Amino acid sequence: MQNRITLIASLVLAVFATENLTAQTVQRKTFTWETKKINIGPVLDEKGPVEVEFFAKNENQVPLLITDVVPDCGCTTVGYSKDSIAAGQIGSIKVQFNPEQRGGEFSKGIIVRTNEDIYGDTLFLEGINMPLSENPEMDFPHRMGSVGMRLSAVNFGYVFTNEPKIKYVEVHNFGSEEISLAEESARISDYLSLSFAPDAIQPGQRGLLVMEYNGEAKKDLGFFEEKISLKLKPGEDLGLRVLAVVYEYFPPVPKSMENMVPRLGITETEFDLREISANQKVSRTISMTNTGQEPLHIRKVSTNCNCVVTTLGKDTLQPGERTELAFTFDPKGRRGIDHKHITIFSNDPINPVRTIVVRSSVR
Repeated sequence: MQNRITLIASLVLAVFATENLTAQTVQRKTFTWETKKINIGPVLDEKGPVEVEFFAKNENQVPLLITDVVPDCGCTTVGYSKDSIAAGQIGSIKVQFNPEQRGGEFSKGIIVRTNEDIYGDTLFLEGINMPLSENPEMDFPHRMGSVGMRLSAVNFGYVFTNEPKIKYVEVHNFGSEEISLAEESARISDYLSLSFAPDAIQPGQRGLLVMEYNGEAKKDLGFFEEKISLKLKPGEDLGLRVLAVVYEYFPPVPKSMENMVPRLGITETEFDLREISANQKVSRTISMTNTGQEPLHIRKVSTNCNCVVTTLGKDTLQPGERTELAFTFDPKGRRGIDHKHITIFSNDPINPVRTIVVRSSVR
């Protein structure tokens, strides 16, 4: 009997707890934010604090009062209205970022709580902090005329075709005249554009070379290393190496659709040629099949060495269709353990880039 009473009491408590939890969930009322993330780009220490404003609308039927705003570091200060925001009205929070000495990319969180939401929304302020150099001669060692740079090359890393990628490169004017970018250097090519910020960099000051790389406009895939030449006013040339790896962008594929999209099946992704003579070319064949249910397009086949030559049978495969990729490795002039890569780009949205590894020991 005692056990039965205890069981009934436990069930009653569980029901009340569930109802309370449900009530709390239903009662939570939040703002509708215009955006929860703002990227302020590069922050130059000498320019001082940067301020942005987050806007929110109260789409509830009751007024909302901001009760607490908590930034996750002392470098971020906030200001907000202490008055209630009526239904249908818009409120805002001003966030100020004070540059720190530690440079690099940052992401600062700000928790906003209201009288109707104890959990709060989290806003994010992102950017790149660029502290002022205390020793330009040491920090900008790569000199080209009057221009100093931290590195001799600009590496964009991965660039996808769905949106351009922007790099902010610090430059220092060591000359006695202001420098600016000549008009003809604003667009190096269809895929690479440049500008100075500010437009003119004064003597003894630093500025930014803003570079935008458009992967779609590149109209090619893979790794690229290029040398570009910029014309500056008054009459200087700036040579710069630009590196990038361009990949085609594909949106995520739902699990239920994985067998419907084009799929590249490869029989072998590693070849061990074992011990081979430096005087004899070696050839092999790779079988490739479209295991999906839509046409497969092989965009490009590239290698990391001119010593590997490839021949592709077909670049478009219907569902279930098969083709062969032949390659020939010429080890002339090589000795010892050797690794070569063959990279295949296709419209397989799950594995758009496949790599074949060719190993050997050249004697």
